[in-house]
Amino acid sequence: MTRPSGDDGPGARFTGRASEHGRVYQSGRDMQIGDRYEVDVDPTGPLFTGRGPGRALMVVGLCVVVCGFAGWASIVFGAATSITGSAGSVGSMSSFEPPNLLGPRLGSGMPLGIVYFLGFPFGGLLVVVGRSMAKAGARGGGLTGHLVTSVAVVAVGVLAVAYALGGSSPSALVPKFSGGTGEASGPPVVVSDAPTSATREGLTLTVVKVENTGGRGVVHLQAWNNTDDTVTLSTGWFVVTDGAGHTYKPNHFASDWHDDLGAKARQTGTITLDRPVALGTGTLRVEFTTLLGRTGPDAIAVSGIPSH
Repeated sequence: MTRPSGDDGPGARFTGRASEHGRVYQSGRDMQIGDRYEVDVDPTGPLFTGRGPGRALMVVGLCVVVCGFAGWASIVFGAATSITGSAGSVGSMSSFEPPNLLGPRLGSGMPLGIVYFLGFPFGGLLVVVGRSMAKAGARGGGLTGHLVTSVAVVAVGVLAVAYALGGSSPSALVPKFSGGTGEASGPPVVVSDAPTSATREGLTLTVVKVENTGGRGVVHLQAWNNTDDTVTLSTGWFVVTDGAGHTYKPNHFASDWHDDLGAKARQTGTITLDRPVALGTGTLRVEFTTLLGRTGPDAIAVSGIPSH
């Protein structure tokens, strides 16, 4: 750059030409030429401009994120549909079952909504790793480290999904917008159909049948109070235990059971559980861990219930 001789006061003019390629930054008489600054503000740019397997990993990550979002949306819309349908139906509040905002439980006992929620950060991690790989491929850099990281991340994700399924079909992870809370539909699955009874201090409890329906376990019961006082068999103290040690608690809103059983009275009803009863775990145990009454037993359990 050159400048003419003479006065270089405030009114002087400078002329010149920059032969160097690059951006020009000027503030008053200060000028900087030749430095290049590159700012990457497009997080998905390497998906189109990158090279190598990183782009495929980005696509997988984006699909996982979208699936997680769609899954949460299906649970939310299903819950809204359930509430709307219940409000418009005729019936007592005792038969109303609040929607399950975390979705049905998988074979491991983990709610499906938790799996969808964890899909967001896992899919984002795949996108970040794939983006780095794609950029490195476009610049001719090495991909070995990225490939090792990708294999490790994907392997951890597959193992985590397998654990969450716990024997359930992979199709259980597919979001469903058919209404309801996402509970499994279809005919009831019989867990036990061999009536088994237990008698203690004048109270007889019979487990008629145990089945899985609508994504939950249902216990069919008969109770006969042969004492001279009312006995309270509250669902708050009801529990089912299978041969593998898993416990199942009642869903109080969905059960059809009266807690108080008068003297010399009988009743038949059902208690709905919080999740389906696992099959093939051996015998079942059904019990009321606490009973209230001036006479009669303080607890009752039916053991050795055969299951399929």
